[in-house]
Amino acid sequence: MELIAEFKGQNGILIIYEEYIEISRKSFGGFFFQGSKGNRRFYYSDINAIEYKTPSMMSNGYFKIIAGGTSEVNAKVGLLRSSVDSIKDPNTVVLRSFNKKVSAECDSLYEKAMKQLNTLKGNSQSTSKEGSNLDELKKLGELLNTGVLTQKEFELEKKKILNHTKE
Repeated sequence: MELIAEFKGQNGILIIYEEYIEISRKSFGGFFFQGSKGNRRFYYSDINAIEYKTPSMMSNGYFKIIAGGTSEVNAKVGLLRSSVDSIKDPNTVVLRSFNKKVSAECDSLYEKAMKQLNTLKGNSQSTSKEGSNLDELKKLGELLNTGVLTQKEFELEKKKILNHTKE
């Protein structure tokens, strides 16, 4: 199996291979929150969806695999912390970023996972720039709702994203 990407989160390590995605608990946080449950391997053919929220300096993010036969946990991440349910969810890796470089690395990891998922499932869906712009608008809305951004800051950033889409 060829390794595509790897990232160490708060409650484990996310490892993307050509044939599957693995969540390893071979880290301090992984062992602390999950115990000795071992690694979880998700073959792309079994994955229904991947939920993703970009981590930022102000808010944790997450990478969650949704697959048949697994129980659903509502991933809740917010300013500087995450819910216990999210951290203990065996299908979720909570992501933390203290700078833009790490946020970009997490975004790249998600893009690679989705590309591989879509390629192996034969989907015509892609993680296009338009899709990522919609994600950015959603994130801006969350920052506005939580009070991190003012309405004026929100409108300015929204305009930048929408103008970039037209190019």
